[in-house]
Amino acid sequence: MNYLLDILQGLGIAAAAGASPFLPLAVASAAGLANLGADYDGTSFSVVESPVVLVLAVVLAVAAIVARRRLESPQAERVLIGLGVIFGAVVTAATVADRSDTWWPGLIAGGLAALVVGVAVQSLLRRTRARLEDEQRTLLSVGGALGAGLVALLSVVLPPVGILAVVAGVWLFVGGRRQDTTKHAGLRILR
Repeated sequence: MNYLLDILQGLGIAAAAGASPFLPLAVASAAGLANLGADYDGTSFSVVESPVVLVLAVVLAVAAIVARRRLESPQAERVLIGLGVIFGAVVTAATVADRSDTWWPGLIAGGLAALVVGVAVQSLLRRTRARLEDEQRTLLSVGGALGAGLVALLSVVLPPVGILAVVAGVWLFVGGRRQDTTKHAGLRILR
């Protein structure tokens, strides 16, 4: 049962990291330091609960919000998704390693969860930003980062939230793909 709860907790943090990589990492680091839901000390991933990682994650989260204009390019989106996949995989493996020696499934599950949610959220943000003014884009960036941090925190406190975050990400992914397909089919009809 502990293994399942650890996987769910890690998946929730990974899904949040896919959406916005830095605040969920900060939440995982703070939870590890406070021994809230996970204790990474004594595992191969003890660096996750380092105060340096916590401060660095918060600074990078603020920098990402401030530099949001540069982060709206496809290359920057791919980098953010890649960082989310890495952080999600590591945090999920670290969470599982807290109480089990078989932590490697956490790497795979966390990476996949972060990838699916990251692609879905970036696609949604791309479509939404196109219709917004500059101030509204700033609010969207701040809200997205804070929302990801909140999902990570809820996943630490209530691990079953993790599966809800992944299901929501898959739903966004499928819905976004369906919308893209429908839009392109409609354009073909206009020819």
